[in-house]
Order: sequence, then structure tokens, then C-alpha cells
Amino acid sequence: ELLNINPSRSVVLVGDTPDDIRAAVSAGCSAVGVITPEGLDAQNGRPLDQAPLCVAMKEAGADAILEPGFAELVDRFPAA
Repeated sequence: ELLNINPSRSVVLVGDTPDDIRAAVSAGCSAVGVITPEGLDAQNGRPLDQAPLCVAMKEAGADAILEPGFAELVDRFPAA
């Protein structure tokens, strides 16, 4: 409300916890989860989609899960 933006699927909330993802879903926004570098390191080479945090964010409603950093995020949402 403060930003004068109406929540919709065209609004993207990026978060690194299942609570962030649930907030996006509750608001009617798209939800993108980003695993932290620590979470990625804890994977010990296993696929990203098997990380417990990623699984939890996906179960909470994340539309996508990205690796740490901004490169992939910026590529998914180019400037208009």
C-alpha cells in the first residue's frame, strides 16, 4: 500500500526462507526462492532441488529456486 502497488502475479517477491515464500503467496505475488551460499555449500555437490531449504521453499509455493547471487535473477527479469 505504501508503494501504491497492487499485489499480483506480475509482482515478484524474492526471499531466502519458506516464510518469505508464504508471504509472497499470501499476497498474491510470484515467489522466487534464493538459496544462501551457506545452504549451497551444505549440499556437498548434491543437486540444488534436493537441498532441504529449497524443498521447503518449493513446498511453500515458490515458482522458482535460484542459486546465490544476482546474475540468474537479473537474467530472469530483464529491464523493460
